Amino acid sequence: MPPAVPYVRVHGDAVVSARPDRAQLDIGVISHGETSQSAANTNAKQSGAVIEQLRAIVPRANITTVNFSVNPNYEYPKDGGPPVTRGYTANNTVRITIDDMTALGKAIDVATRSGASNVNRLNFLLRDEAAVRAEALGKAAVQAQEGAQALAASLHLKLGRVLRVEEEQPVVVSPAREVELPAGKTQRAELAPVEPGQIDIHASVTLTFELIQQN
Repeated sequence: MPPAVPYVRVHGDAVVSARPDRAQLDIGVISHGETSQSAANTNAKQSGAVIEQLRAIVPRANITTVNFSVNPNYEYPKDGGPPVTRGYTANNTVRITIDDMTALGKAIDVATRSGASNVNRLNFLLRDEAAVRAEALGKAAVQAQEGAQALAASLHLKLGRVLRVEEEQPVVVSPAREVELPAGKTQRAELAPVEPGQIDIHASVTLTFELIQQN
């Protein structure tokens, strides 16, 4: 329902770009065994060695297990008979969060040297995303207010009270690219060209102002 007084409704947009200061990556350890138990035990030993080395670089709280599985390896006879189990494969994936970006290459190097089978992904984030969101909303509001002031001045009017503040849509975060690190490409020396880029925070607001006749 429109206000009962003369008003102007203006829209503002803003984009704030910030350099990522946090990285997340998943490190996988794959092990094999004749039985599910032996595969799991071997994996536990290998994963423990990897995690122990990572704890020298990354705080314990920043290392979490996100997936663990033990699956049979099937061999399918050429004559079309029932599959035969040929051992088991255990897969353990831990996710590490790194707040010291200079330690990223070292963490990957240590993980691969201590027994990690793969690095599944490398994702860049912001530690204080809320602050950047607030900055984007603030800039969008300023743009809307400046537009309202210009419009009122052109009509020889002035702005009165703010009648309504609306966030047109949730703040949209466009993350920096997620980097895939193929097998055999996870050595520290090969990470040098990787650039996290920028994270863009998009905000959109609409302000409704009362219009007042100039004296």
